[in-house]
Amino acid sequence: MNKILGILWDYDGTIIDTASKNILVTIEVLKHFDKNIEKHLPKALINYDNYQIANHKYKNWKELYINEFGIKREDLEYAASLWSPSQEKININPNIFKGMQELLKELDSYKMGICSQNTKEVIEKNLEYYKINNYIDTIIGGLDVSIDKQKPNPEGFIKCASILNPNNDKGIYIYIGDHSDDVIFGKNAEKILGRVICITIDHLKINKETYKTWNVLPDYYVENTKELKSKMDSISEDEIDSILSKNKLRRSIHKDKNIKTIVEN
Repeated sequence: MNKILGILWDYDGTIIDTASKNILVTIEVLKHFDKNIEKHLPKALINYDNYQIANHKYKNWKELYINEFGIKREDLEYAASLWSPSQEKININPNIFKGMQELLKELDSYKMGICSQNTKEVIEKNLEYYKINNYIDTIIGGLDVSIDKQKPNPEGFIKCASILNPNNDKGIYIYIGDHSDDVIFGKNAEKILGRVICITIDHLKINKETYKTWNVLPDYYVENTKELKSKMDSISEDEIDSILSKNKLRRSIHKDKNIKTIVEN
């Protein structure tokens, strides 16, 4: 049995550098709320750097839309429904991060999935464009979970894991993302599924000086695909055995406590 049950990926900012396109898509979405939005763009939409700073400032797209773009909470579901058609309207392919195609090919022996707040259709289109779609076994997009159960709620992770590991075998998952909330997402899933190793990849070095202050820390931090491949290789059999042994011990202690409680009662 392969002890690594699956490698799960975030999409935006992790596999594909979608920020430039997402700025244009967001403007299209906001036109449905303010047809003159282009005459007074929010600061976060003025340029690439501003967008990245704002994107990493908030936990998820919902907070971004509320705080930076003035969207009311009750309008978020409508805004979400506009994302996919707005993506289709902006018919450009965002850039893939350097070395990602080669890395996914090297990891092809593992089952892999994507958990993203972007839509499945948009993700599939870009994976096909870069000829990496065959390496990804399943995609859970933003419309595949209800709006109240999106990241960092682990619902999307659990759905993805159930497809990659239908027999519920014991082992570990690896989750790779670029955002502080990706770590929380992975660790929330860990509480339900067992060990999840969270790796933050910071292609743009946006979080280099701050990631150590996050409320939930990643297990590993890397800055490019070369470092990510090296880190993946270093997750040795001994380390995995140690993780699994600790998990087994925790379950045993938990079971003993439950038995003791029943006896005492």
